[in-house]
Amino acid sequence: MNQQNQERFWTVKGINLFQHLPAKAIRERTLKTIELDRYQPIHHADELGEIVYLVEVGRVKLQSPAEGSIFDDESSEEQEHTIKTELETKAVIEAGDVLGERPISNELQGAITAESIDPVRLLIIPLWEFNLLLKKYPTLNLWVRKLLFRKIYYPLDCVIERSVSSRLAFFLIKQAAMNGRIENGILHGKLDFFRTQIARLLGTNVGLIDQYLSELDHREIIKLRWRKFSILDQWKLKKVADNRWEELVITKTEEPDDLSILMNPQSLPDATNDVTRRDD
Repeated sequence: MNQQNQERFWTVKGINLFQHLPAKAIRERTLKTIELDRYQPIHHADELGEIVYLVEVGRVKLQSPAEGSIFDDESSEEQEHTIKTELETKAVIEAGDVLGERPISNELQGAITAESIDPVRLLIIPLWEFNLLLKKYPTLNLWVRKLLFRKIYYPLDCVIERSVSSRLAFFLIKQAAMNGRIENGILHGKLDFFRTQIARLLGTNVGLIDQYLSELDHREIIKLRWRKFSILDQWKLKKVADNRWEELVITKTEEPDDLSILMNPQSLPDATNDVTRRDD
């Protein structure tokens, strides 16, 4: 993977590995255990190589400078002004979640940093050991195995720092690149994940995933057929993916289906008034 396009940290949320893996198996693969107090930086990959943290106790936050937050603190009593940066929380990693860190050069230092929120205990496992551990215990959820074995973990600058519609478009592009095929100039792909899994992976809810998939289909950017999709307009889909800060405007109006009509029937004409008119 192109290192220049990667952040230092990546994460997989929504699972609790301690519920899926035997404690002994995790302990045997653990290289090091660290305990940190609140608000302590987490940064060990330059020393240990590409690693995975399993959050056993506490919470960790991933943060980056908020847009337009770097300013010159003129209130500083020092002769030279102090440059300050306000940090914005991008994700919270809780017990059982996976936090990965890769070493990158000083020239490519990413904007994402990790810091403990509570007193935490982290188990550090080398990435290659972690992959072997998962292969030995394939009872983990299918989408987690695919995500980690095939290294489809997305850099945070490509997932977390995006609008939901941008994340979804980026996800569809990556899925098509992995398992897609081109027929008559159209790229066809298959979703390896259920909608609930996509929502958890992208850090949102199923309702928004359904809404944006329906809108992309309505605009004829993609065509949905069960768990298969076709990218009809690659340029427009990439444009949605590149629009990091704004959500896709919903233009499709919901049409009531037969079930909604049955659940919300229209009122019947007033029979009394009808009889009165006849008598007149």
